Amino acid sequence: MPSSIKKLLFAKPFRFAVSALIGLIAAYLISLSSLGKSVELNTLDIQFRLAQNTRIPDTNIVIVTIDQNSLQYFKKTIKTGWPWPRDFYALTTSYLAKSGAKAIVYDFQFSEPDQDRVNSSGAENDRSFADSIRSAGNVYLATILAKQEEEDQPGDSLVKFSALTSKVKQTQLFEFNKSYSPLIQFQEAAKSVGVVNFAQDEDGVCRRIAVQYSYQGKNLFALSYNIYKDLFGEQHPIDEKIKSPYLIYWYGKGGPDGVFKYYSIHAVIVSALKEQSGAIPDIPLQAFKDKIVFIGSNAPSLFDLKNTPFTYLEPYPGVEIHATAMSNFLNQDFIGETSQWWIFILSVILAIFISYISNYNENIVVSTAGLIAAIFVFLLISTQLFVRELVRVHVVFPLFSMVLPYIISIGWNFATEGRNKRQIQKIFGQFVNPYVVKQLSSDPEKVELAGEEVEASIMFSDIEGFTTISESKKPKELVEFLNNYFSTANDIFFKHDGTIDKFIGDAVMVQFGIPLKNPNHRLLATRAAYEFSKVVQAMTREARSKGEPVFSTRIGINTGNMVVGYIGGRSKKEYTVIGDTVNLASRLEGVNKYYGTSLMISETTANDQVRDEFLLREMDIMRVKGKNLPIKIYEVVCKKEEITEQLLKMVQTFESGLTLYREQQWKDAISMFRTVLNSKPDDYASEMYIERCEECRKNPPPKNWDGVYVMTTK
Repeated sequence: MPSSIKKLLFAKPFRFAVSALIGLIAAYLISLSSLGKSVELNTLDIQFRLAQNTRIPDTNIVIVTIDQNSLQYFKKTIKTGWPWPRDFYALTTSYLAKSGAKAIVYDFQFSEPDQDRVNSSGAENDRSFADSIRSAGNVYLATILAKQEEEDQPGDSLVKFSALTSKVKQTQLFEFNKSYSPLIQFQEAAKSVGVVNFAQDEDGVCRRIAVQYSYQGKNLFALSYNIYKDLFGEQHPIDEKIKSPYLIYWYGKGGPDGVFKYYSIHAVIVSALKEQSGAIPDIPLQAFKDKIVFIGSNAPSLFDLKNTPFTYLEPYPGVEIHATAMSNFLNQDFIGETSQWWIFILSVILAIFISYISNYNENIVVSTAGLIAAIFVFLLISTQLFVRELVRVHVVFPLFSMVLPYIISIGWNFATEGRNKRQIQKIFGQFVNPYVVKQLSSDPEKVELAGEEVEASIMFSDIEGFTTISESKKPKELVEFLNNYFSTANDIFFKHDGTIDKFIGDAVMVQFGIPLKNPNHRLLATRAAYEFSKVVQAMTREARSKGEPVFSTRIGINTGNMVVGYIGGRSKKEYTVIGDTVNLASRLEGVNKYYGTSLMISETTANDQVRDEFLLREMDIMRVKGKNLPIKIYEVVCKKEEITEQLLKMVQTFESGLTLYREQQWKDAISMFRTVLNSKPDDYASEMYIERCEECRKNPPPKNWDGVYVMTTK
């Protein structure tokens, strides 16, 4: 893969934008799919259930039902089975009309003539029922519309059409040419005929009804809407507040122990008979005064039970659906729906938010918590809007606009940045402070494995006297000694943000300012080296007290530009540095032996930060083999708080001698170096300079001599 493409795929802004965009497009497509619609509908049902009993249906709506008790009652008492004779309905209609019911609504088609029985004529019963309808003057009947297929039966005649008009916005047209309607004499006697079709959703659940229908070019209204228009339409118009199909607001559980008042029809019929005979009716006439009475069936054997959002609690009678819609109209419990544009804008915002936290946050727990919190807040707000304000928010598009960008981002992170993190952890896990590894893993872009030029400080450390130690110890003892030595080094270097480049026998190579850039790398390297040298001195004292071979550590530090990267062959690679800066650091470690020092740094390392914290002694200006430019080198003597007057005077005297040496004042220089030896007899550097001065006195250097010492060995 080209590095430019790889870099693009690893770039967080690119991942963030693409994850949000792809997630958003996929979420929109899902919202249009059958899966999305199913989730949307089920979510709506949950909201209905959460909102149940928060609104009370209109108490002027009651239901008279042909229930199983009524069927059994007449079968046992007068040996009459289903279907009942029409004079039953005539008694019911007359009794309700006498009670002062505002409207009497039959959710039956009555499309077939009544049959003759032993003690009654079917035609007389139909005539009696028609007369009761006409007499009441407020009876509404029902029709079912259908589409006539080829060679299909023609259906019933429908002659009763409302003279009312409607301005309801129709988002879907419902056109039919066939009906299952009441007998003509019933239609003519009735106040009006309404449609009782249900507009079932894809899952077979009734959540809405069409408000307006077209039948053979003429308009018809839904039964509940037809009644409302007829009784209340002029005083309280709702045409511009609803649309067709109309989404019903469900108040709660259906059936006799649900939200509406139920009466068993056999009790009404018996009450009517008792009232005619002068007895006290079981259901008083006042019970139906000014009520809108819906008459239908909830007996399982009559097959008029429908699936609704509350079917899980109780079988839902079809008649109660019309009663619920009627209550919606009376109470104006209308469900508002948020604009699709608002849903789109919200989805875009959520997709961007989730994609951002998923791509820019290094902790998957935090990203997941952010997703869960966003989903929770969104669902909480949308549910509260529905429960409190009856505002429906479509949830599928926004929900998947959160979930999909999260999945894409996490997957992408795992495939790209996750791979990078695992590679970084593999490379640096053993050689870098765990805190640094965590930082690198959280933001792999902080390290360029492919190679880059950086400024950093490099330290080389070696054990002086290791040969003696190795000869005096058994293999297991030697390994134990080295493990203890390197463990101590690890702890100290990690403490100062050093990266162990490699172990080379008894030597250690450490990087500072790599892989994490740190402007204080010079000071960190010097601190680490000084602390390590002090620990080694303590280890040496302990070895001497035990009679074991003593040793010391030589350390060299250099600072400058170098190339760093993941370098090696196909089978083995390592994250390392190369360049002249590295080579000089290695040479400085060896130079300690020549000057009798243990910690040497270059002038590029000895910046103001280092000088403010440590006492340095200038040792020389040297030119290494193969290089033209000379470089000053310094011994790190001690920390500033450890300086004594004697130590400071020693350093000042030595550097004065060094100045005289460069000015070719050999005698005075020798005097200064001998003064240093008086206070520090073991100062090997002073002895070395005395030898140099003596040599120069015997063999004076050329006139162009600049005081630079040329190292002829590596």
